[in-house]
This record gives sequence, C-alpha cells and structure tokens, in this order.
Amino acid sequence: MDGTARLPGGAPGVGVQVEDRPRGAASAAVITEHSAFEALAGEWDDLWARTPSATPFQAHAWVSAWAGAYVPAGDLVVVTVRDGDVLVAGAALHRVRRGFVRLLAPLGGEISDHTDVLLDPGVPDAGRRLVEALLEVPGWRVLDLPEVLPHAAAQLWAEEWPGSVRRSEASVNLQLPALPVADALTRLPTKTAGTLRRKLRRIDQLGVQRSEVAPADVPRAVTDLIRLHEDQWQGRRGNPEHLVDRFHSHLANAVAPMISRGQAVFVEYRVDGELLASEVDLIGHERLDYYLAGISTALRQRIDTAVLLVSSALERAAQLEKKDYSFLRGTEDYKFRWRPDEVVATRVMLARPGPLRSAGYFTASAVWGTALATGRRVLQGRARDLARAVMHGLRTLRART
Repeated sequence: MDGTARLPGGAPGVGVQVEDRPRGAASAAVITEHSAFEALAGEWDDLWARTPSATPFQAHAWVSAWAGAYVPAGDLVVVTVRDGDVLVAGAALHRVRRGFVRLLAPLGGEISDHTDVLLDPGVPDAGRRLVEALLEVPGWRVLDLPEVLPHAAAQLWAEEWPGSVRRSEASVNLQLPALPVADALTRLPTKTAGTLRRKLRRIDQLGVQRSEVAPADVPRAVTDLIRLHEDQWQGRRGNPEHLVDRFHSHLANAVAPMISRGQAVFVEYRVDGELLASEVDLIGHERLDYYLAGISTALRQRIDTAVLLVSSALERAAQLEKKDYSFLRGTEDYKFRWRPDEVVATRVMLARPGPLRSAGYFTASAVWGTALATGRRVLQGRARDLARAVMHGLRTLRART
C-alpha cells in the first residue's frame, strides 16, 4: 500500500476561470499516510503557486509538518484531483470528532490563521471534481473550514456544494499596505506619526542589527525563538500551545523548507551581538504575514519592540514587492496605531448531502457561538478577567494533553 486510495473522476464545476489548460485523463485519490503526502511536496506547491488566493497556511511544508506533529496515523485525509499527471485540486484535511459528529477539518488546526482549498484556475471543473471526490470519502458528516478569507477559493467553491452550507463570521484580520515606513507614517495622524518617529529613532540609536536565518540554522533558531517567546509572555496569558514540543516540532519542520521555497522568512534581532528577539513571517502571493515572535524582557525595557517588528516587516514587505502586510488574526491595541484595514474571515461549514444533513452540528455551533458573543458583551471588569483566566487555564490544559 502507498497510502493513496483511488476515487472516481469528476464533472463540470467551479474555479476561477482563466485560459483552460490541455486536459488529460481525470482521476481523484485520497492520501491517508504521512509518507505519501510528503512525497507530494513538489506537485502540491506547484498547485499552490497556481492558486491565486492560496495563503502560506496551505503550503505543503506547513500542512505536512503540522500533520506529522498533530495528526495520528489513520486520521489523515488529503483529497487530490488530477488531469492526467497534473495535480489540479487539493484539500488537506484530517478526521476529528466533536461530540457525536465526525468531521473533516483542515490540516493546520488552531495555530493556522487561514483556511482554503487549492484549485487550479485553468481547470474550470476542478472544484466540482474535488466536491465529488470528498463525497466518496466515508465516515464524516461535516467539512468545517473555520477561517476562510473573503477572496479565498473556498468561498466560490462552497456555492457549488450539493448539501447544506452554514456561514458565520470568524476572526478579524488586520493589514496594512506594504509601504516603506516613511510612506506608511504619512497615512497616520500627525501626533501618532510623531510618536512613532521618536520610537524609531530610539531603535536606531540602540543599534539593533537584523539578520535572516538560513534553512540549515532553523532548528537552532526555533529553539531560541521559543525561549524568547516564553520570556516575553512570562506571567501573562500567552498561547500555551506555543510552548509544547509538538508546536516546536511543527515550526522547525515547516519553516526550513518554506524559507528555501520563498514562502517564509525568519529574522533575528541582536544588540552588541546578543540575540534579543526573533520572528517568523510567512510569504504569500500578495502579502507578508506576521506569524510569531519571541522578544526578551531586556529589549522590551529599552525600546518599543512592536514598533521594531512592524517597521522591519513593512520594509521587508515592500522589498518583496508585496501588496499588503498582515498582522493576521487579533485586534491587539498596538496594531491600531498603524491604522490598519480590517478583513473579516468566514467560517464555512459544509454538510454531507442526505437526510441527516449536519446531524445537529450547525445548530450546536450557532448556539455556542451566540453564547460566546453574548458572554463577551456582558462580562466586564473583574468578571471578564476571571473568564479570560478560566479560558487560559483550559487552553493550557488542552495544550498539555
């Protein structure tokens, strides 16, 4: 067995229409073993490059490294569609159970900010054939795509889904035009721009040196980043998942090949030769995405490290000729100093056609989402702090189990 099960071919359907490519024999398959998915790296990233809306969270190194760290044997479900020998559609998924409902969820999990499928825009029926291939996979009731951006391929693809579809608002992403810092400051109110210029001068006076990590040095750099990240969040409510071994393994195994393929950059910041901060940025077709940083307490006491990272990344995005720089999910205060634009993602849930539909999962998700939103509006002051502390404790417990 090679970990690949063959499925029937598909029929006409969705996708971004461009000039059609020559067609070969249609086929579909589902990959169930990690080694078989690893072997697909070149073809998968070729398709990723041809999918205009694809983000770094659909790159092969990202999803395959996450699968290796988080997905048990037997739960991998990577569905592929081909024209002859050319991969033209792909959905990187795995099996999960929530309550009594069995789901397909994207590889990348909660540590990935964006969700999508890959569809070759030169093959108009690639989306429809991917739908048919997914429906041949047994043992699931709902396909749950939690963070679909407005122009993602999955948005149009979901319109052709033959079963029930539920959409709801997901996370807010904040992003800026990828301008040199001097130009970015001209977009800001005079007082804010003046404050940021003073902070930038302080960074220059300190003599912060920037360097990019080579792929071979990524394992060492990830260890240092996690150490700095733990120091950064000591005594505060950070994401406990960032400190566990499986996340460390995922990041090291994902970022090195992504740097080689032009899909990531790993930057370290030193003062007088001492490593005091580092960050991982992910590189998409049109955006540079800030993903994760580690910052020493010593550096935070001397300069505004948020200004250091944002200004450095803006210059990097402009040099890479990207359209935007994204802070990804979250509405932390420091981001709003730069007057970002808001991009709201959508949770898209697709039920398998049939009388059972979502087996109650749509309703349960809506009730839970309403309860959380109501709780956020109602809780104030100490009650809100208590709720946040409880949720942080639950996340920590989940990360350790």
